[in-house]
Amino acid sequence: MPTPFDRLMDTVRPNLAGAIDIAIKQELFAVCQEFFRESNVWTEELTFTLLQGADTAEVMPFAGKIERLAWVVNADKIPVRNATMPDTYNGVILMPFAAAGDYVATVILNVSDPVSRDVFPIVPQELMDRHWQTIMHGLLAHMYAQPKKPYSDINLAALYNSKFLGGRARARNDAKALYRQGAQSWRFPQTFNNHGQIRR
Repeated sequence: MPTPFDRLMDTVRPNLAGAIDIAIKQELFAVCQEFFRESNVWTEELTFTLLQGADTAEVMPFAGKIERLAWVVNADKIPVRNATMPDTYNGVILMPFAAAGDYVATVILNVSDPVSRDVFPIVPQELMDRHWQTIMHGLLAHMYAQPKKPYSDINLAALYNSKFLGGRARARNDAKALYRQGAQSWRFPQTFNNHGQIRR
């Protein structure tokens, strides 16, 4: 069954005569990284327990890497003030003066480095279904901007970069609207854990 990335590759190949798939996938990762970093559309709620006498705890997403902490709430859904994440790589949450107990951290995620150059980034399919056209525009912009290639075209690079930036801005605004309603733009299904957690 074709994935959104397969459809994306089938769509861009005819426009990039002479481009090899490895080169396209390398740029695809860079575009995904930029899109998710700036749009904030990929979030996950992670539960954790703050032990008595501790002011730090660690969380780890099921896929991707943590870009930044959005917020932390306690068991009563009350936001925790001054909660920060000084170490996103290890998912360390710092909560000075917080009481021991159970909490939920909402984190913004981004793609992790692929294990090899010939694989697609790991992205939830729902997000790719929703944003694949914007990501495609970013990919074409990156590819057309490469110098001295058969497909190089600075004008098309500028055109598709404008489309990408517009789509990214709309995605970010949509995410903000969902946050104001107390909802999440996307939550990674907990059943994914049955397939094993992906560690960085």
